[in-house]
Amino acid sequence: MKGTERHMFLGSNSSEGFFSYFDYILSQKEANKIICIKGGPGTGKSSMLKKIGKYFNEKGYNIEFHHCSSDSDSLDGIVIKELNVAMLDGTAPHVVDPKTPGAVDEILDVGKYWDETKIKEQKDLIMSISKDVSMCFKRAYKYLSAARVVHEDWSSLNNTALNLSKINLLKEDFKNKLLPMPICELGTVRHLFATAFTPSGIVTFVDTLYKNYKEVYILKGGPGTGKTNILNYIGEEALKRGMYVEVFHDPFIPTRIEHILIPELSIALLTSNEINKKSLNGKEINMNEFLDENFLNKYKAEIAYSQKLFYELSGKALNLLSDVKTIRNELEKFYIESMDFDKLDMVYKETIEKIECYE
Repeated sequence: MKGTERHMFLGSNSSEGFFSYFDYILSQKEANKIICIKGGPGTGKSSMLKKIGKYFNEKGYNIEFHHCSSDSDSLDGIVIKELNVAMLDGTAPHVVDPKTPGAVDEILDVGKYWDETKIKEQKDLIMSISKDVSMCFKRAYKYLSAARVVHEDWSSLNNTALNLSKINLLKEDFKNKLLPMPICELGTVRHLFATAFTPSGIVTFVDTLYKNYKEVYILKGGPGTGKTNILNYIGEEALKRGMYVEVFHDPFIPTRIEHILIPELSIALLTSNEINKKSLNGKEINMNEFLDENFLNKYKAEIAYSQKLFYELSGKALNLLSDVKTIRNELEKFYIESMDFDKLDMVYKETIEKIECYE
């Protein structure tokens, strides 16, 4: 029987630049093996990850597919849960190096299988394209940073209208209902992204994360309506009760939380917000009901203006990220033409055999 699939991101293009949670793919303590793949663009790293993930998924293993925020169709990593094995792309911008070489971590250098002579012939063009890619990323991050300033204005107006007493009552109600057990030793937390700013737009895989959860709550509302406040509180309270908590961060402002999952209790607290604009299945709590309507009406035009400007600026950033993918496709061609993919197929088979040793 085929195993389950979960899809998510380890990093995101954000208002703070590229933000990474690659260290959370699999802890050193629980890992049997973490394979860091090194190599340039177009060298088959993502294809190998997909093939290995699919192979073990069809054998019945539950697989996490960690997508690339610079191309959501590509992968940055996979985790084979039952075997405690992870593979990930260890190249820029998410440079990953072994922490426990030999005992846990291993480097797989696919750069050994390219024709360096062919690549050197295109040195100037490769450097020029790489420069263009870097410039597009920098410009995208500037627009996201500018969007954040406007977003903070939008958020602050909502937050001023927020009834904090009602938010506190909701927090306590959630805690008493969902976490009735006593405080004990501290649990563990894992930080990830369910959503990312990508060349294909804002992409979210949240549907693959809470599919079989028994209790699902959706906090629906714009910025500054208390969603992160509630998720922070419940996440911390769950940790105090020894739970394992998955915290999925906001791709735009990574310090904010978008969703939390408590697998042991089969509880999901999700948000439908101004970034993901996602309709989710569960018990919905409309956060706008905690806002002072008189205040909102007074600043209605200002809120609408900030909202419009935010989407214009973030939209421009997404267009620039789309340009990045187009330019990088040109860069990948040089490496694809230089790779010996027959040798890479042999590496794929050897890697499969190596992982199967942990069965």
